Amino acid sequence: MYEIVDEYKHSESSDKKNKIFKSLCSAIWTSDNKRRTYIKTIKFVIRKDLLNTEIGQIFNVWSEVEYMGYKAMSKETDWCSLIRQKINNLYTRYFDKDVILNKDYLYLLNTPRRLYYQWLDGVEMDPNELTRIIDDSIDNSIRLKTQYQKQKMELSWNNYKKMIEEFLQKILNNCKLIEDYEDKTRLNSIYDFMNEDNFYVSYFCKSLEGEMLKWQKKYYDIRDHKKYKRCITCGKLFEMKTFNQKRCIICQKKYNRINKTEKQKKYRVEKLKS
Repeated sequence: MYEIVDEYKHSESSDKKNKIFKSLCSAIWTSDNKRRTYIKTIKFVIRKDLLNTEIGQIFNVWSEVEYMGYKAMSKETDWCSLIRQKINNLYTRYFDKDVILNKDYLYLLNTPRRLYYQWLDGVEMDPNELTRIIDDSIDNSIRLKTQYQKQKMELSWNNYKKMIEEFLQKILNNCKLIEDYEDKTRLNSIYDFMNEDNFYVSYFCKSLEGEMLKWQKKYYDIRDHKKYKRCITCGKLFEMKTFNQKRCIICQKKYNRINKTEKQKKYRVEKLKS
């Protein structure tokens, strides 16, 4: 990685720079570290002596709860694999609606397993109440998953690759050679545990994260230096006009219209009763 950056920065010809950049992109996209998703399972095994009990049978129905996961880390340590892993992770986090791994969502999915071990520890449980709690948790997890899916943006993998190449071009152009950094003292301390390649890999990964955040703001038409929030209805980001604003303008208008209609219906019902 150090040699690529060094050669690029010292190249005077735009054609040569372009060839180096294309070579860098080719190395990343042909990396064996592909983006992979797979089904994960929250499992627990019912004790044999409890399997035929009423509560044991309830837990047995929920002894395997599936959700979609993804390969989040690379075993390889070469620069191609590490940068490609960052690119893969960013797509999963911002665009892949099948992969939802928020803590509150996983907590709800883990309810049957959590309650089972509480039962083993001696917590008394009523079968009907247990069924209700588990059913409510799974229903809430589905609603929560839908909510988090709304927060993801729309972009195909092919278009994402084009966007990432634009990011990489900008990052490579802005990247300084290590010897050009003014704070040599700070860099010397970094070298105690980081070589040149790791330094540039870290720079590229952090820069990709930053560029993605900037792109996300453009996607939602958020102006620079404006405070923004996520709409509780549609999941989109919006510029805040007031401190307690919870919805974007479009969703707020719909909410106001529905709320007004409901109030009118309630008023008519109360008037008829009187």
